[in-house]
Amino acid sequence: MDARRRTQSKLVIYVIALIIAASTTAYHSASALSVGSASTCLRSSSRCTTNIALSSSSSSSIIQNQFHRRSIIPRNVNQFSTSLQKFPSNVNKKYHNQMPGCTALSSTTMLHSHADIAVRLDQPVLSPGHLQIDTKTIWKSVLTLVASDVGKTACVAFIMALFLALITKSSLKVKPKFKSVIQAFSHCTKLVQGQIVKFKDRFQANDDGVPMDFVGDDADSEEEWGICTLASKKQLGRSKFMQYDFNLPKADNVLNLALGQKATLCCLDENDNVAKRDYFLFSPRKKKGQFSIVAAMDGSEDYDFKVKRGEGDFTNVLSSELDIGDEVALQPGPRTLSYKGEYLPVTDMVYIASGSGIAAVLDQVKAVLPSGSSSVESVSVIWTNEREEDFDVALSSLEDEYFKYSTKLAVSCVVTDDERSLDENEEIDEAVPSFTPGTMAVIAGPKYFTAEAKALLIGYGYPEQCICVLP
Repeated sequence: MDARRRTQSKLVIYVIALIIAASTTAYHSASALSVGSASTCLRSSSRCTTNIALSSSSSSSIIQNQFHRRSIIPRNVNQFSTSLQKFPSNVNKKYHNQMPGCTALSSTTMLHSHADIAVRLDQPVLSPGHLQIDTKTIWKSVLTLVASDVGKTACVAFIMALFLALITKSSLKVKPKFKSVIQAFSHCTKLVQGQIVKFKDRFQANDDGVPMDFVGDDADSEEEWGICTLASKKQLGRSKFMQYDFNLPKADNVLNLALGQKATLCCLDENDNVAKRDYFLFSPRKKKGQFSIVAAMDGSEDYDFKVKRGEGDFTNVLSSELDIGDEVALQPGPRTLSYKGEYLPVTDMVYIASGSGIAAVLDQVKAVLPSGSSSVESVSVIWTNEREEDFDVALSSLEDEYFKYSTKLAVSCVVTDDERSLDENEEIDEAVPSFTPGTMAVIAGPKYFTAEAKALLIGYGYPEQCICVLP
């Protein structure tokens, strides 16, 4: 391989040497022709100050050129004269027409009978008038070009390109800082607005409304039911959850439910099977004339919910069978919030929720945050979902509460790949506060999630008696 490379290198060198030799020969021949022609001498640059002395007694040429140009000069005068005589007389006329202002030299004018001939090329070939630069004419031409439509378009395009280039370059440095300033200003504005709303809430008149009446089928019946009507249903943002609104019999009726108490809904499905389900309210418990619940459209939260034989699936009835205006039976459901710990009073609340479980958490957060409403001093909310879009259910409501009680409430929204392995999520690990006496934890969500979250808190040192799981 090395021998082959050496051979190739030698061939390349030989080729280059041949090219150089051929180029040198051609250059010498062209230079001899240029000097042999009087007209070619006239085409030399006027700024090239070259002195050439030719003498019959001397066979050498003295060349002084400030641009270091080479010229091949005939070695004797006779050769020089003979070369001039070989050109026809019309050559001078040809170059004379090409270069106005130049004096055409014929072969007869160049030859003299003197022994010494001096040819001077140190004077400008062109007259001084041709070499003078008219500044006014140049500026006039430039202004005319700029004033034309083409010039205007070019100037506008250049200015726009320069402006965009400067903006793009500066935005790389300014944009992050400017964005942080805007975010800080927006945050401060929302805090001020939250304090204004908080101040108004103190002076808002409390009208508890009229508790809804529940009656039994007969005097011996232990169950009492009321009637509500499906008013509307809508998807919550981009989430997989639907909000269902129900009207109460009277406009001033309220559901007189306790904190953490569910509402039980019941109706018949298409097969006349009784379908019943318990729901946490998604609306304030004291809202007049109406209440709302939240349920998943795809039934994903009913994974652990088993429908008994002979009963209907209320979630399916709610999503596909009930129409606007249909009546549904209603009664107060089970109470779920309880504390069995020994550390009283409760000063810190930790809520861990998933999916629609945020409905129960949001109701309790609104209840314990106002000053004087409870002994709670700090609240931490950790809300998990497998899809970021599912936070559209109640994120705005949580933000409203945060800006009213920013020193008392901490909210963490965590997207989890698998809610069955919460202990492997670093964000949840950072969000869960350490247990201190007086801390109570509340868990809300599907059964598979509540079991995982309870095991996580116990692993963090939370006593089981201080953990409340909302079914």
